[in-house]
Amino acid sequence: MTETATEATAVPDAIGFGFAEITTLATLRGGDGAVLSAEALRVSNYLDDTDMVSAGASSLVARGLARAESDGLLSVAGPTAAVATVLSDAHRRMEITLLTAEGGDSVIGMESEGIQLLFQPRAYFTWWAMAQRPDVSAAEANLMVIKQHLTTNPLGGATIRRREDPTGQTLYVKRADDGSWTIGTSTIQQQDVTETAGLDDAALLDQIRAIRQDQL
Repeated sequence: MTETATEATAVPDAIGFGFAEITTLATLRGGDGAVLSAEALRVSNYLDDTDMVSAGASSLVARGLARAESDGLLSVAGPTAAVATVLSDAHRRMEITLLTAEGGDSVIGMESEGIQLLFQPRAYFTWWAMAQRPDVSAAEANLMVIKQHLTTNPLGGATIRRREDPTGQTLYVKRADDGSWTIGTSTIQQQDVTETAGLDDAALLDQIRAIRQDQL
């Protein structure tokens, strides 16, 4: 039950998937893109684990998120197909790490042709997949995630990087008492961070677009 044809997709509002289910969805279409997505969602070690893939398939069928066909194949449609598609076809994977005094975790934004999803970690190795707002750009959606986190956790911080970037360029973001933004960048080769303070939302958005490598 590891092969499938994905039917017409419908982008999910928010659906929770266990890590075995994510593993199964990543294997449906396979390919290098699926491996990169699995690495981002921390399930790459299970892609070749047939027991894990079978468990994920059974769980998806039991929850009504997939269908076992008479020939033994697994088929998905609607929101589940959208998730399977973006896992294999994403051309951009943005990792936004949200930091607090107690630690942090990462939100993963994946973008393929016509599909943009955010994956947010929850308890028990669950990922929630949700659609990015259609009325804002992907860069603006990334900014909204950071702003929401730092509004709730003003003493925290955030980082954002494009996982496909071999330089490892990372943008660090903090919020100042006056509401402006303080940023810094680093790469694999240059890890020292020099801060720049006093940025407004528009300037921070420009920095996010640069990290994303958007075509401006």
